[in-house]
Amino acid sequence: MQTRVFHLNPILVVDDHPIVAEACRLVLGDVEDVVAARDVPSGYQAFLEHRPGVVILDLTFPGEALGGVDLLHRISSGAPLARVLVFSMHADASIVASAIKAGAIGYLLKDSPPDELPKAVRQVRLGHRYVDERINLRGVPLPDHVEFGKAAALTRREREALSLLGQGNAYPAIAEELDITPRAVARLVKQARIKLGIRRTSDLLRRAHELAGDADGSN
Repeated sequence: MQTRVFHLNPILVVDDHPIVAEACRLVLGDVEDVVAARDVPSGYQAFLEHRPGVVILDLTFPGEALGGVDLLHRISSGAPLARVLVFSMHADASIVASAIKAGAIGYLLKDSPPDELPKAVRQVRLGHRYVDERINLRGVPLPDHVEFGKAAALTRREREALSLLGQGNAYPAIAEELDITPRAVARLVKQARIKLGIRRTSDLLRRAHELAGDADGSN
């Protein structure tokens, strides 16, 4: 019997069609804990309650044209490090651009093959942009996601310190590995926290864990 190993944070599916959430469970269920919400208000409450690792979000809800974009704004304004994958039938480049500007990292069309969803979720969880290859964004200005721009500002030493922190090392062990003092490690971590715009320790540790995964070549 195969053991199911879930990530610490679940996947949140926000879609008004229950069949979509069920399909996501079927596709992702062996390695992901999936929770669902059926409208914008319950989607936001579920986000606050579960702090999901990835949000899979539709854009259109009954009575709310592109209500998913409004939800994106609410999520990203309160949690800039949130990972949101839009899962929609809208392939128009202007709508895709609006979603990315609102905070989405990924955009996948609903008629994609089933194996594309896990790929997109993995990329988005790592903070990497994922856009369905069938969407033509040529000539459409797309800003770098806030996480990309801020992460790029980290120095090599700051990345190394965060990566080691993400592997579960305490400051003294990191200091020994980098051949610096624990106080210098604390300074590197503080500088990285400021550059990334991270306030909560839990968000810092999550980002550090992601950097550790990147260093191991897991992306």
